[in-house]
Amino acid sequence: MAIQADSTVNDECDMQPYAVADMSDHEAYLSATTNVRQQASKADIYDRVEGLAVSSTNEIFVADELNKRIQVFSMKGDFLRSFSTGNMKPQAVCIGHNDTLWIVLYRGLMNQRSTYENVIQQYSKDGHVPAKFTCSSTSKKQIYGIAWHKLSNRIILTLGQVEVLWFSPSYTPTPACNMTRLPAAGFIMPHSVTVDTKGNIYVIESTGSRINKYDKNGVYLSSFGSRGTGAGNLYFPEGICVDSSGRVIVADSRNSRVEMFTAEGNHIRTVAYINQPKHVATGGEGQLLVSQKWSVTILPKY
Repeated sequence: MAIQADSTVNDECDMQPYAVADMSDHEAYLSATTNVRQQASKADIYDRVEGLAVSSTNEIFVADELNKRIQVFSMKGDFLRSFSTGNMKPQAVCIGHNDTLWIVLYRGLMNQRSTYENVIQQYSKDGHVPAKFTCSSTSKKQIYGIAWHKLSNRIILTLGQVEVLWFSPSYTPTPACNMTRLPAAGFIMPHSVTVDTKGNIYVIESTGSRINKYDKNGVYLSSFGSRGTGAGNLYFPEGICVDSSGRVIVADSRNSRVEMFTAEGNHIRTVAYINQPKHVATGGEGQLLVSQKWSVTILPKY
């Protein structure tokens, strides 16, 4: 398998992938431009990407779900290291205070509550575990999204039913979960969540094909987006992030594109056409990362 520039990227936006890791046939190659940089060893073969985050030092953290590990790459696509998540699968990941990682882990079958269990675990960037939280109110519900709310130093979780929760970790000898709910705003399947520099919270509602916005205190403000295929429409969006300019970037999965909006919800443009994107994240030097089921693409600009 050879790596080439992804022809699905919108040429009008003058973008070419800077690095691509393609896991469609369970082999991974990483490229600094369009040339093969290295053939990946078994250490960096993904088996389904279920989370994506970038640290302040531009390290890329990928939740490799079925292999039960987190993989770490440079912004050029070089494999750096990985660490195990034990006997649980990573479902979502975000960067917290001092570049610590917050990871949602689960085991069992998601459609069988009798076997399903999840935990929220804090990791150092090298894989050490300073804290583990098993929360009874969420342990039998699938958690789709996680984000760190810097202004309040709390974690936001989206559950696969109709809930969005504030999570305030308590660092006691027995770590405790303190949960409060955000207003539902008529949620139908909240998915990914992100926070901007002002503390505003954006929650993707996948089935409703819209984004719900809250202020820094969790007060509902507005919604934008609607189901469709036209400019500014969304169709089962899955991933979301906010860039350094405050623009909202959405992985519009079933429209196979990445969309950009203002913080007020006005559509700016289509950033890229990528088949069924799942997660998006931005790098510290203007990069955009887009994950699909088996791959991660790094765009040097957008």
